[in-house]
Amino acid sequence: MKKEIKQILIIIIILLISTVIFNKLTILLVRKGNGYGSDVLNFYKQPKNSLDVVVLGSSHAYTSLNPYLIEDETGLKTYDFCTQQQPLWITYYYLKEALKYQHPKYVVLEVHMAIVGNYNYAEEQVNRDAIDKMKFSMNKVDVINNSVKDKDDRVSYYLNIIKYHSRYKEKTDIDKKTAFLGYTVDNKGYIALEENDYIFNNESEYTNNETELYRKNKEYLYKIINLTKKEKINLIIVKTPTSYTNEEMSKLNYIKRIAKENDILFLDYINNINDLNLEYDKDFYDSGHLNKNGSIKLTESFIDNLE
Repeated sequence: MKKEIKQILIIIIILLISTVIFNKLTILLVRKGNGYGSDVLNFYKQPKNSLDVVVLGSSHAYTSLNPYLIEDETGLKTYDFCTQQQPLWITYYYLKEALKYQHPKYVVLEVHMAIVGNYNYAEEQVNRDAIDKMKFSMNKVDVINNSVKDKDDRVSYYLNIIKYHSRYKEKTDIDKKTAFLGYTVDNKGYIALEENDYIFNNESEYTNNETELYRKNKEYLYKIINLTKKEKINLIIVKTPTSYTNEEMSKLNYIKRIAKENDILFLDYINNINDLNLEYDKDFYDSGHLNKNGSIKLTESFIDNLE
């Protein structure tokens, strides 16, 4: 009996060591991209249960909500746990991933991709940006199975080494520091876009109509709502300022009604864009993103709604 227990313990230890080595190799070889991936990796370095606010969504979230400003003015420690063009189903698994390490007071959901996405599967680069830097776990397996259509392609997500093994000879000092020294870009997930000469056009017309979300987006919106309710976390839904079509506005109205029915604070910065005192020739980076000046104004308004 003792011999069997000893053998089981040895197997468990070997599996644990193998998992650590596998995660290190994954971090070493995976492409770090333009810094967004390092922000995902840096999330895992946050002390357990140290965050008060976790922001989820796409680039519309991580360029609009400034976690440094939120913390400075409210004391609420905040992290933008987001990736570019992130669809709502990946956001759901990011929420589950976040809750393994944090139990925030607020979860902020930016819903741009929910109203513009009419598909069941995102492009590979979108999936790679979001999934490759996640720690290996059953949650990662679930997000892969629900995000990658071709079952044969899923293998290279389960085992990133298959995808990136050729990068071993290309590895940089940043790759080594990230994998073995824990180096990450520590900007709390926030990307401050610089000023440029873009002039925002806000000529779209308002509509009271409602259009139901695409099936998969609707399914995962409710999953996010139900999970935050279960965990007794305050969910805040945000739509950052962008240009939009009437169809997109009608989908936003649909989300707004769902939020009201579930007693969720909904911050609509499309229809209330004038309340932010944004200057169309100074505060936008492009038609869908605020620059750093615009993000300060939006974050100040967000803070006012927390108080």
